Amino acid sequence: MNSNEKNRKKLNIAMVCDPISDYKSGALVSTLRFAERLRNRGHGIIFIAARSPMNPKDDTLNEFKVYRFPSVLLPKSEGCWYVSWPSVKKIKKILQEERIDILHTLLPMPSTAISIKAAKSLGIKVVAHSHAQPENIFMHMPEYLGRKFFNKVYYKILFWLYRKAHAIIYPSELAKRMFSGITGDIEQVVVSNGVDTDEFRKIDAKKFFEKFNPFAKGKKILYVGRLHPEKNIETLIKSVPHIIKCRPDTHIYIAGFGHQDIILKNLSVKLGLTGNVTFLGKISEEDKVMAYNACDVFVLPSLAELEGMSVLEAMSCGKPIIIANSENSASTYFVDQNGFLFEPQNEKDLANKIVDALSDEEALNKMGEISFQKSRQYDINESVLKLEKLYYAVLNKQ
Repeated sequence: MNSNEKNRKKLNIAMVCDPISDYKSGALVSTLRFAERLRNRGHGIIFIAARSPMNPKDDTLNEFKVYRFPSVLLPKSEGCWYVSWPSVKKIKKILQEERIDILHTLLPMPSTAISIKAAKSLGIKVVAHSHAQPENIFMHMPEYLGRKFFNKVYYKILFWLYRKAHAIIYPSELAKRMFSGITGDIEQVVVSNGVDTDEFRKIDAKKFFEKFNPFAKGKKILYVGRLHPEKNIETLIKSVPHIIKCRPDTHIYIAGFGHQDIILKNLSVKLGLTGNVTFLGKISEEDKVMAYNACDVFVLPSLAELEGMSVLEAMSCGKPIIIANSENSASTYFVDQNGFLFEPQNEKDLANKIVDALSDEEALNKMGEISFQKSRQYDINESVLKLEKLYYAVLNKQ
């Protein structure tokens, strides 16, 4: 730390993120990673979040103080995602008692709007983080029930919320373009969620096979993420019969949990793929690093991604990537001589790309090395420095 950094005021930051708990969505994982590194740089962090049966009162998480408020459970969230409704009066009291300098909102929830109102009434600067797409919520909804209508309404809510902030953080250029209509005196910056290159690294993965599938042979394909409709995992499963026609020893690992768990397992059984597909369920961070290292290719069939943290993690472990070429996915921009794009929801095209990748061992290793080198551009510590710089810029702006 240089002398200028030592002399800078250490900030008290309130992060508003309702389901701060063991629920592992990308936004929540990113939030905790940023909070931990900001704390390491001397800043004070508190959370404003939802109560739940698992967290019924104010508590701590990873040694962060968490103020919790009455909430309701969101459907299709594995019984984990609760949405709170604090009062403006109570939020103001917390912000004053904790001497908060910056309010940082992470997700577009009622608590976000209420906390912004409380903060602005006290003259506290607000930073909004773009971590949501309509597709995260309404992808499962059929068109005849008005999915497009609800997408438009949700975008209007996001625009309304983000315009109340003094600054907006986007995890990718795609996310920023989605809100190009926001103009005026609002600072807008792109800050990658980043990847911890010390944690996600090349390691020996022998223990992974011993633990999860000691009899699996051949090439390994991996997906990591929630089992939700926008992740489009059924396309990956449907691609397997086409893959094994050319490479019968190929094995697919699906790591993660979600409300589509039973549906996807039933699809695998229906297609007769129980010998080629393994559902790992919810795995630890240590096992996740081993899983990345154990695979030959990482696949993200997702139709909607504001960045794609799992892609960065796989790249940091030196793996080739195959990504759905969806207009709503920023993960496509990670593909540059280190893998392939495939036509979204086209299982035959995905199968062809996987077979092509596996057909040339030398090319596969080269793609993995390119992934590894490109991941160095997304070091999370650089992202934290950009975030900190934005905080100071907002505070110094009259």
